[in-house]
Amino acid sequence: MLIRTIYITIIALFSLTCVSCAGNQAATKKKATAFENLGMAHVREGNLRAGLAKLLEAVKLDPENPDLQHEVGIVYRNLGEYKLALPHFKKALALRPRFPEAQNNLGTLYLLLKDWDRAVECFQKAMNDVLYKTPRIAYNNLGLAYYNKGEYQKAIDRYRHAIKLFPSYSRCYRNLGLAYEVLDKWNLAIDAYEKAIFFAPEYAAAHLSLGTIYLKLYQNKKAAEALRQAIKTDRKAGPYAEEARRLLKKIEQ
Repeated sequence: MLIRTIYITIIALFSLTCVSCAGNQAATKKKATAFENLGMAHVREGNLRAGLAKLLEAVKLDPENPDLQHEVGIVYRNLGEYKLALPHFKKALALRPRFPEAQNNLGTLYLLLKDWDRAVECFQKAMNDVLYKTPRIAYNNLGLAYYNKGEYQKAIDRYRHAIKLFPSYSRCYRNLGLAYEVLDKWNLAIDAYEKAIFFAPEYAAAHLSLGTIYLKLYQNKKAAEALRQAIKTDRKAGPYAEEARRLLKKIEQ
């Protein structure tokens, strides 16, 4: 009878401990989520460093959360801290191997690091995952990797596949135009740039690319018109407007 009483007491204590542990875990998880939400709010407002600080607090509390690891990797990448981003992307994928968004973002990191072959591997994994909601992005990024490897026809094939999946993909049309331009396929390049502008009239980079190719073809009137559009649409007077002004001076001299 004594042994049975002791056994029941032990079971009761163990149950209380489990309840206590579960309560602590839930509280910790809730606190981590609060830090995550605050961090992502800062990120959406453009305050990346403040957002990163909160996300790192969340990671301390919930280190096995693949979404958190992925978010930290993205912020580090966007801050230009590529070496710090890498382990977070890798851990996100270790925790959740079927994570095509993380595969794609790891690939973009390898693009920035100019590790084209690893980038290709990541983008292929992402686009082959049937659960990936936006495979067009991986196809476009794979095209960028092949373009940088000098494999221009492979790049064109991937860009065209991305456009097939999403016909109004203006960024991809511009990338396609750049690949055609390298191969001296001028008319196809012009058509791609014009489609990029058709789907995104405020796309300053596409206006600049169109102006540049017309300048190469000695069609100065069309070049000047496109370059002025690049200046007009680059509202922050960024690099596209700056380059367009430089090229316009050449025409007007």
